[in-house]
Amino acid sequence: MWMSSEEPSKEPGPETPAPETDEGTPAAAPEVEEPVSTPEEELSAEEEYEELIEPEKPPKPRKKRGHLGAIITVVVILIILVVWTILSPRILPSEGKTYVEESSDYATLANFTGSHTSWAANTTWGISVSGPRAANASEPFSLSVLVTKVSEKPSNFWFRGTSISVTNMSVLRNGTPLASLTNKTDLGFGLLGTLNLSIADPGVYSLQVTVQFMVYVDMRIGFLPVEKINLAPLDLKTIIINP
Repeated sequence: MWMSSEEPSKEPGPETPAPETDEGTPAAAPEVEEPVSTPEEELSAEEEYEELIEPEKPPKPRKKRGHLGAIITVVVILIILVVWTILSPRILPSEGKTYVEESSDYATLANFTGSHTSWAANTTWGISVSGPRAANASEPFSLSVLVTKVSEKPSNFWFRGTSISVTNMSVLRNGTPLASLTNKTDLGFGLLGTLNLSIADPGVYSLQVTVQFMVYVDMRIGFLPVEKINLAPLDLKTIIINP
């Protein structure tokens, strides 16, 4: 007689009734969606993980700039100072009254000395005028005007001395210009200007000369302009113009 074994039946427990739809049939239970992480969130999580595992590396020290730029700047400044000094005008030497005395060939018509004080030096300048005492009517003749330095005392040790540049000379008669500077020459001891003129009418003439020059001061390094000096009209000895 065959015997069969059967598993004991399990009694079903109470079940939660499924919700019914409008038609009366039970509705399926809603599915729960699992949260999905975005790529940005995953990357941020990886970075935070790496920061926790790997220690933060110290910043690399900045490379120190070389001294080449500073050296080039110093060399350029030195070159400028050297050129500035080389281009300084020649200091006019002090000659005393050698060329200002009436006995001088440079002062046959007039002479003048005057002291002038500036921030650079205390200087005495000399003006000497030479030329013919007589000339023929309508014939050209020349007057020479010499500017010299009689004496000078610089204001301080930094100033070596002064030099000049003649900018203008003119011959006047009663305030009317008759001639202007034609050329100028550096004689070493002074600057000589030449003025060419001619007078048509015979007679005895009282003329005047004006002088204008720029003063520069030569320093231990370089030079600087000081000021422009305008000489008041200087009376000349009379000049006879023959017919």
